[in-house]
Amino acid sequence: MRTILILIKKEFLQVFRNPLLLSILIVAPMVQFMIFPFCADYEIKVLDIAFIDHDRSNISQEIIHSFDASDIFVTHGILSNKKEANEMMKHDKVDIIVEFPAHFERSLMNGASTRIAITANAINTTKAGIGVGYTQEIIGGYMQEYMAQNMHYSGNEIPANLNLSHIYWYNEQMNYKNLIVPGILVILVTLIGCYVTALNLVREKEIGTIEQVNVTPIRRWQFLLGKMIPFWILGMAEFILGLFIMKLVFGITVQGSIPMLLGITAIYLFVMLGLGFFISSVSENQLQAMFIVLFLFIIFVLLSGLFTPTEGMPKWAHYINYLNPMSFYMEVIKKVVLKGSAFISVQKETLVLVAMAVIVNTGAILSYQEKSK
Repeated sequence: MRTILILIKKEFLQVFRNPLLLSILIVAPMVQFMIFPFCADYEIKVLDIAFIDHDRSNISQEIIHSFDASDIFVTHGILSNKKEANEMMKHDKVDIIVEFPAHFERSLMNGASTRIAITANAINTTKAGIGVGYTQEIIGGYMQEYMAQNMHYSGNEIPANLNLSHIYWYNEQMNYKNLIVPGILVILVTLIGCYVTALNLVREKEIGTIEQVNVTPIRRWQFLLGKMIPFWILGMAEFILGLFIMKLVFGITVQGSIPMLLGITAIYLFVMLGLGFFISSVSENQLQAMFIVLFLFIIFVLLSGLFTPTEGMPKWAHYINYLNPMSFYMEVIKKVVLKGSAFISVQKETLVLVAMAVIVNTGAILSYQEKSK
């Protein structure tokens, strides 16, 4: 135990004597955590829309004017023809084009079939999907009001209004920050645990100090623990600081048990630390270690469920995700932070992370022993 404590003290001294490493570990993640949630915005605040009106009727004009009341849509007026509309969309001047057919009002009055064509710029599929949904909502609202008035004027009895109510559980305001902020905190903890530790051990290999350690009576597992524990402490400290920032800056409160969340985070950090040391043991220099970590990191993030739901991924992606510790930890974060779930709800994810921590760290020790022979 005394040997491990001495190694931990040595590692902390190295960290605090290196201003660049200290800023990478502490300052950079916190700055990123403060900036990223404002940049990774899922909300669509501005949509440029233009209209093609072949009917020029009162109804088509009223529908067009109904978009002026929206804070989201910026209308570019009525275009003369489809060619002009296509040119504007080609040069990204409009996101949505709404086209009214000829005799649109007459068809409505006679009960004949008619349609409004909505064209969306799908370069950004999320923006296109949300934009079309907003457009349909405005047009649908107007048409519902029009049909009710039309029935009233024709002497028919207006049916009782049907009021629909809805509740969004766990995120009542549908605020994207409630998901993206905890997710970015997961990303930063992952980087600290895996990226920095991998480069740290490879650096010792490059400058030759690790050879001096190998000829001492220090056991391999003692050396790795002495290397891991300081970064584990720093990672936990940054996670706790991140929770405070999450509360003070973004107003997001952990709904579940904070001690339970810290315990699972501690396990996840051991997984990432073990993975970082395993990568460093099989890498000959920092460049190799950096490329391996970045390769795995991109896969982890894309499959974690932060940006796209894992349920919509193909089956082969689900199989890969069984080896992705970030996907299990991300699920824990969502359930504990947003839903306030008890341990029974995250028991499976926790057990998987424990098994991963044991397997990865055992592999790191064995790989280091093999390399040091």
